[in-house]
Amino acid sequence: MATKPALIARLRDHKFYLSMAIFAAVVVFAGFARTFFLNSFFARLTLPRLYVFHGIVFSSWIVLLVTQAALISSRKVRVHRLLGYAAIALVVLMIVVGLTMAVRSVQRGFSPPGAPPPHTFMVIPVGDIAVFTVLISLAFWYRNRTETHKRLMLFGTLAILPAATARILFLFTTSAVLLLAYVFSFVVMLGCMMYDYVNHKRVHPAYLWAALFFAVSVPLRMYIGGTAAWISFAHWITGT
Repeated sequence: MATKPALIARLRDHKFYLSMAIFAAVVVFAGFARTFFLNSFFARLTLPRLYVFHGIVFSSWIVLLVTQAALISSRKVRVHRLLGYAAIALVVLMIVVGLTMAVRSVQRGFSPPGAPPPHTFMVIPVGDIAVFTVLISLAFWYRNRTETHKRLMLFGTLAILPAATARILFLFTTSAVLLLAYVFSFVVMLGCMMYDYVNHKRVHPAYLWAALFFAVSVPLRMYIGGTAAWISFAHWITGT
């Protein structure tokens, strides 16, 4: 039987991870409200089917994250595990749709304000999908190690938040938006680690390694995106 301090720490964790899942949902909604969720009221864009499908698939992940955290908070562990197995199909779909969108964006010649040319910029969303895939795959691998699993799930989700954060920042500035979006996710990760230290008197290794992986991936992908090998690959994969 868990001691009273351990039980209190566990209950705090339930509230914390549910709060973080809701936080991620709020950021995603705010970032894509004008061009997706509330498109008919603001941008009024005619969105291609692929874009709508992409929005539905990635939004489903956020809904799943909130649902899973809520299930754990309400002690419905069995349902949480069953839904977790079903989520594997969603992750595979996210990878396929995310990479397809990255290719399609280059074919459209899209690159955000202040960002490098499309073929170079493609390394950013591809990198997001790669980091997400690694962290979430590890989370599934360690699904029976609860403390590791939940931390990797959270940081895997924070790793793909820059797409939403950047869109919020673009409402105020076009200067260094991509960098600020990634810094925002990293700062949130640091906040999670600080909570870990306060509540558990240590920072879990899963947090440390995941944060380091995320932090290193950002300058690494910037470097890769500027190489001749990447540019050649981007031209080949997009047919442009």
